[in-house]
Amino acid sequence: MDSELRKYITCWNNCSLRHIEALAMLGLVVKAEAVECGDRGFMKINATLFDGGHVDSACFHSEEVKQSLRIINIYIGFARSKGSLGKLTVVDTKGTSQEA
Repeated sequence: MDSELRKYITCWNNCSLRHIEALAMLGLVVKAEAVECGDRGFMKINATLFDGGHVDSACFHSEEVKQSLRIINIYIGFARSKGSLGKLTVVDTKGTSQEA
């Protein structure tokens, strides 16, 4: 992933579900899966980014994770259908832009 874009991803491990949803909304997530945590009834999400990087969530109640996974998969499907996976442009304050 472009180093300019990496600095804007503020969490890589034990992130909130909303953080991973936001990455998917931006078209950066290509795959997400729910994984069991050690405690019964709790799960987390492992997300694969378009460049092969990984982001995972903290453990949350399984129903909340399943709902978040549905939202993430909707964003992934939408980005695929529009051909926008991994095509994010970062614009700095000087007005120049870099494509991810």
